[in-house]
Amino acid sequence: MRKVLLLLFVLTIGFALSACSQSSNASEKEKPKEKTQEELEKELDKELKEGGVSKAKKDDKIHKIGETIKANDINFTVNKVDRVQKGQYDYLGGDEDNKIKTVKGNEERLIIEVTLEYVGKGSMEYNRFGLDLKDKKNKSVRPVISIEEKGKIFLGGTLASGKKVTGVVSYVIPKGEQKNYTLVYNPFLTDSTSERMEKSAKYDIDYLIKLD
Repeated sequence: MRKVLLLLFVLTIGFALSACSQSSNASEKEKPKEKTQEELEKELDKELKEGGVSKAKKDDKIHKIGETIKANDINFTVNKVDRVQKGQYDYLGGDEDNKIKTVKGNEERLIIEVTLEYVGKGSMEYNRFGLDLKDKKNKSVRPVISIEEKGKIFLGGTLASGKKVTGVVSYVIPKGEQKNYTLVYNPFLTDSTSERMEKSAKYDIDYLIKLD
């Protein structure tokens, strides 16, 4: 969200300055050449770096199920991954048709159990936005919910120092394709505590966990 707002701010200022400098002689001079998407992205990246905020980096290690990732006073672990090839589900947040779906014969539901532990001072607010399942083409998979996971879904809340929470995130994928999927964990996006934002920004790192 901060990056999007910054991009809009940069573009707004740029357009305003351009309009002011050309208002008196717009009829005499050619209009400035529109910038390409690539040029805009480069400008944004430069502004983000100058402002002390960089694009999310990737950790250089591929993590495994059962391994604890420690970052920003948070310990994160993928405990286990279950595969279910039957049952009903809905997309998290609902869907346009607002209908319950059924797992098809060529599909299966991945149920990923995770644990988040806060070991810093005071307390932290956490959410699920720092978790993202990616396929081999680096495309995100939309999370789903099922009645079987009622009361177990990893959503969000508050953790006091030394406390932990365990929950599940669930996705529907093609049957037998688990090895082609990676769970991405970003501690900066997981931590929504406002007073920790500046400190948390340096942990804007994607940690990759293989699920096979």
